[in-house]
Amino acid sequence: MSRTLTHAVILFVCGSGIYIEAVGHRFHYDDFHSIVENPHIRTLANVGRFFLDPSQFSTHGHNPMYRPLLLASYAVNHAVDDLNPRGYHLFNVLLHGINGILVYALLRALTPTTVAFSAACLFAIHPINSEAANYVSSRSEMLMAGFFLASCIAWVRFGVTGRWLWYCLALGGAGLALASKSVAIVIPGAFALIDRVAFGMAWRCRVWLYLPAAAIGLLYLLVSRAIVGKALMAPVRSLDLQIWTQVKAWIYYILQLAMPVHLSVDHQFFAARTWIDPPNVPAFLFLVSIAWVVVQIRRAGLGWIAGWWSLILAPTALVPLIVLVNDHRLYLAAPAFFVLAAICLCRFARGTVATTLTVAYFLLLVVLSLERTAVWRDELSLWRDAAARGPLMVKSQLRYGDALAAAAKVSEPSVPTGLTAAAEQVYLRALEIRPQHPGVRNNLGLLYLNQGRLDAAEEHFAALLAVSPDVGPARLNLARLLMQQGRWHRAEEHYLAALEYGDTGGKAQGYLAHIAQVHRGDPQRALALYDEALAAAVAPDVDHLIGRGVALVSLERSREAEVAYLQAIRIDPGHVVAWYNLGNLHLRAGDTGAAAQAYRRVVRLAGDRELADAAHKKLDEIAR
Repeated sequence: MSRTLTHAVILFVCGSGIYIEAVGHRFHYDDFHSIVENPHIRTLANVGRFFLDPSQFSTHGHNPMYRPLLLASYAVNHAVDDLNPRGYHLFNVLLHGINGILVYALLRALTPTTVAFSAACLFAIHPINSEAANYVSSRSEMLMAGFFLASCIAWVRFGVTGRWLWYCLALGGAGLALASKSVAIVIPGAFALIDRVAFGMAWRCRVWLYLPAAAIGLLYLLVSRAIVGKALMAPVRSLDLQIWTQVKAWIYYILQLAMPVHLSVDHQFFAARTWIDPPNVPAFLFLVSIAWVVVQIRRAGLGWIAGWWSLILAPTALVPLIVLVNDHRLYLAAPAFFVLAAICLCRFARGTVATTLTVAYFLLLVVLSLERTAVWRDELSLWRDAAARGPLMVKSQLRYGDALAAAAKVSEPSVPTGLTAAAEQVYLRALEIRPQHPGVRNNLGLLYLNQGRLDAAEEHFAALLAVSPDVGPARLNLARLLMQQGRWHRAEEHYLAALEYGDTGGKAQGYLAHIAQVHRGDPQRALALYDEALAAAVAPDVDHLIGRGVALVSLERSREAEVAYLQAIRIDPGHVVAWYNLGNLHLRAGDTGAAAQAYRRVVRLAGDRELADAAHKKLDEIAR
């Protein structure tokens, strides 16, 4: 076996092996709206639409993203193993192992083999990549990086051989990288950097070769212009504050790479308010010192390291985003740091003491990566860690409270005790940080609602809506509370108000339909509202279909009601209400055989004891 092949095998085994525990982990926050609840990935027939419609990205239609290749990979996962998270995580883990090989292959063209292998090893085992490897939604970063690296490798081969096949492969890789994530827009700059480092060519000499890659980037911008326009025309902070924030961020990233002991899914890191903020001055001076070092290493032919780092991080540095820093943004930029670290290790790690310290450092990185992987086990462990590391971060506290509340539903379904009380305390702590945070106040109210503490729940919902009347979830939850109290007139007002403020995904229409059917005795109105609810929902809602069937029965349109019940059963074969209503429909039509079959299904499912008993009585009536 050649040395190159041996290195590749070692890198793949290290890169995928160190994160193999992730295969047994759950889905996490963004995974739910982009994978678990996303109906678009449930058939491979939608793959073509992914390239035309950014709204296919998730159930959050207000936040579309153009990442068609990412969605295609999700669709393949779903076709193989439905929504079992094992397959999705395994894809990420194996992809990281492959990317370790690609990092090595590219660096061999830019640095000595020993340095390239050492840097690739750091890439494979470094805990900064634990977020990308453990978090399915970070696959966009990994796919983009893989195609970006493959494109750069093809560009190197084009420079060496002059064969146009390699040039076409480089352009193809650039297009695939962009179809995974927009950061790949900088790939023409990477080509120019490679030409300078590997072949000593100035970019002016080959600018015409970069134009097709730039055209691919321009085409991407045109296809996703609505998304890009939103980011550029309505930035979350001014450009000057964005730059000062990123000055701090780059220093923060460097420190995290050097000693990754404070990693988190939600770093306690704040935007700059002015350029003279106390943290900005030392950060700026540190950056100046780094610039001086760059000048020195440029004389040694290593200036491309800073160039690669700056190029990859430029999009997120210039375009203001809500999330200020996160680990996965370093996935493709970090190899530049690892090259510099590898050069230092190869040059200075000589002698017993230095070698021992180097081995200890590598082992420390392995241990930290394993620890971070354990943290990503599930939502509760992930956000417990984030809340502990970022006590001032509202998002961490909110997510931790949500995870505790979700765990309480499973382990404390009848008598809420420990977990529910812990969730309440976390929510209250988050409100101390930001008293009018919509998500926290709404979810605390929902916690109280589920506990039956209706007065406390109503207080929080009302307080939130008094300040932010457009928060749809809070208005829907308040309406639900009012329905539980029998105050359906007030609930109806809130459902109508929710529709005025925005799309509720068909939920408000569904509840209004229920009110029209049950309380106002108007099945015609109920039917129209159920149709609106089904049209507005991302995917057909079983309860809406059953309600539609009930309205149709009231209007004596039995055949259409049967179709509605069967549609509900196709979506959820175990829904006892759908089977029971279908049995009643058949019994009413005189088809006792079909009715008995439906009632027996209700008895077998026994999901609702009351309905099961009612089905038994119906079967007895049929038998008589």
